[in-house]
Amino acid sequence: MAFFTLSATPATAKREGYFTSTAMALMSRLGERRIVEAKSVDGLKPLILSFGRDTALQHPGRSFKIMVKVNRGSRKPRGFDAAYDSEALGTSEWLETTIADPVPHEGTPGVASWGTRYTPFRMDGAEPREASLTEGERLSDDGHLGFKGWAAEVAASLETIGAPAAALGNETRDTLVSRYRAHQHPALAAAVLIAASLADQLAA
Repeated sequence: MAFFTLSATPATAKREGYFTSTAMALMSRLGERRIVEAKSVDGLKPLILSFGRDTALQHPGRSFKIMVKVNRGSRKPRGFDAAYDSEALGTSEWLETTIADPVPHEGTPGVASWGTRYTPFRMDGAEPREASLTEGERLSDDGHLGFKGWAAEVAASLETIGAPAAALGNETRDTLVSRYRAHQHPALAAAVLIAASLADQLAA
């Protein structure tokens, strides 16, 4: 078994083109550190996510990155360095990444942040739309705050152009998730949904 010290450092990230830079307040931290014990990388990740959820509850709306230190006298589990460096341990799940130059779509604002499982989706110049995760979603693979915020923006775009938000139900969740992961602007996604709905009506 190995012991690790977890800490949450205030941080933000900005994406410019294909590059992302992270600014961290290395001399500060949110809340108290936590010492955890794990014998493998797979056993460590849930402990990191639990620490992140608790920190986010205590500091709502804050953007942060989780730092992991291997305690003196402990041996790193196999694959730890690769998992930590690639952020596969979930250390950046609460790090908000903003886009330096959001690209508008046909007169609508661009996307300022695509969000993550635990950080909100946000349009340029606007607060995130109300979207929340239930406790069950927080603990499952289905909960994703960024995706829920994106879907809320797509529904709002549908309403803006006079289409029922129920049109979202014409596509499977997997298809919608694919559009979100492909970073499809909400207004474009709404237009695609309407076109598909009309095509279905004509074919009926």
